[in-house]
Amino acid sequence: MTTTNESLDLCSVKTFAELSGVTVEEVINWVDSQTIPSMKLADFRMVNLARLRADLEKGKTVFKAGDYAYV
Repeated sequence: MTTTNESLDLCSVKTFAELSGVTVEEVINWVDSQTIPSMKLADFRMVNLARLRADLEKGKTVFKAGDYAYV
């Protein structure tokens, strides 16, 4: 079985908010509006850091609602 880094590189909404210097409510809004990549793990919504990092490395600088609707 192959495991990708993407499936292992997740962060809770609370931790992502703390690391980003914004409120938990703001991160929840970003996740709900699909402005940042996320995935559900059990009963928890997690920010997908691997996807976010990959997009930043590709030059993504603007994040807007719906950017991750297809994920």
